[in-house]
Amino acid sequence: MKTFLALLLPALLLPALLRGQSIAEMEAKLNRAATPKAERLTLSYTLAEKLLGSNPAKAADYAHRASLLASELKDNRREVGAVMLSAEGHWRKRSTAEANARFNRAYSLAKNYGMNDAALDALGKLQDIATKSGNYRDAYKWSQEAVTLLRGGKAGGAPAGNDPYRIRLENQVSALEQENQRLREQLAQATGRSEVLESSYRQTEAALNQARQQTESELGRKSEELAQVSEQKQRADSLVRRKEALVLNLTKDQIADSLMLAKREKELETQKKLAAQAELDKQTSENIRNLTALIAAFVLVLAVLFFIRYLAKKRTANELAEKNAQIEEQKTRSDKLLLNILPPAVAEELKAKSRVKPQYYENATVMFIDFKGFTTVSERLSPEILVEEIDYCFSNFDRIIGQYQIEKIKTIGDAYMCASGLSDKNASPTDMVRAALEIQDFLLHLKAERMSRNLPYFEARIGIHTGPVVAGVVGTKKFAYDIWGDTVNIAARMEQNSEPGKVNVSETAYWLAKYDFEWQNRGKIAAKNKGMIDMYYVTAMK
Repeated sequence: MKTFLALLLPALLLPALLRGQSIAEMEAKLNRAATPKAERLTLSYTLAEKLLGSNPAKAADYAHRASLLASELKDNRREVGAVMLSAEGHWRKRSTAEANARFNRAYSLAKNYGMNDAALDALGKLQDIATKSGNYRDAYKWSQEAVTLLRGGKAGGAPAGNDPYRIRLENQVSALEQENQRLREQLAQATGRSEVLESSYRQTEAALNQARQQTESELGRKSEELAQVSEQKQRADSLVRRKEALVLNLTKDQIADSLMLAKREKELETQKKLAAQAELDKQTSENIRNLTALIAAFVLVLAVLFFIRYLAKKRTANELAEKNAQIEEQKTRSDKLLLNILPPAVAEELKAKSRVKPQYYENATVMFIDFKGFTTVSERLSPEILVEEIDYCFSNFDRIIGQYQIEKIKTIGDAYMCASGLSDKNASPTDMVRAALEIQDFLLHLKAERMSRNLPYFEARIGIHTGPVVAGVVGTKKFAYDIWGDTVNIAARMEQNSEPGKVNVSETAYWLAKYDFEWQNRGKIAAKNKGMIDMYYVTAMK
């Protein structure tokens, strides 16, 4: 007994233990050559069950291997179950033909082994496959097989002996079933899944079942009467046959008439539906065509409107861009003209506030330039040539002082006035002195060139002084930037007391630029309305 339990216990616990293992572990164990067949059967079957949901193809393969092992080991129930698992795997991976063949084999094996429950499961799967595939003939066949299996024999029971009455009744029932199947297939092919057809079919089925029940009931009653009254068998049989024939013929005629009427009504209704559907399709097509034309026209109108609007916007944008460009060009020109008249800071303030607040500068350097003998030279030149000469000289003066960020103040006839120190960039008079030396150098070269051509030339006196000034814009028309203060007057006296070709500098400017140039001390010189003032000539740059 202990030995039997020792052998039985692993067999009972093995499937439970295997279910706790991973798929990889079971596959590794299955592939070992030393694993016994019984354990390999259990492993293959368990793997098929586990993989059925995630990998039906692999599950079908393991189930097939399990069925072969079960066949070798004569394990009928496991063999049928493995074939069913294999068929289910093929059905889930959409291999309909293979699934149908394997369910069929499972049904045959289960039937041969007397396993009615498994056979019914296989029949149910076969009927489901046939129904989903649209093969209603096979579906009906498998349904009849299931009925036969449940009854334990052929549907309706087998004829008893050679009783001609029972044989004829069975033949008539069989004929009615065949007729019902034929009519059902015809109606299904004609109208598909029409609800009216299904209703008619249910009525016919009910009538057929009623006739069959009546026949079977009558058959049973007659059989009892035949058993009780054996001596009147021939007479009763003849009477029953005539009576049953009359009833069956009448019932068959009624069923045929009812089916024919239902068929004609169905055909008429189908024709009406087809005609109505055709009319509806025609109307729908016409409506769609009209709607399409309307939509196309609407889209075309929208496209034209959008195109016109686009052209208008583009034209307006171009005009606006052109006007903006013109405005920007005019603004640029205006700014340039304004900057030619006013310093940048003063011009910005004037544009922002329409007026300029006077500014006081503590250390501004003012330079005056005046041509010697201008009247004499002008008498030798035509007015046009005279203006050209002055413009040429003053333009070069502008160029030279522009290099040192010196602000041109104004010109008065042949006099040129500029100033530095009106900003933080050139507060020292050094740049002004350098510009003055370059201007004298320019005039010296111009003098040599004019003398070589026996033409008149200009020589200039230059005076420079450093001191406080007030700067601002006066007037509302033809703006003029100017500076005021005693510094301007002293710078004018420096120019008046200078010699042609020389740069005369006041003592204040001298001390501020002393170490950048070489000087000639002129001593104190009388200046108009200013008394004696120390003056210095700039002789060279260091």
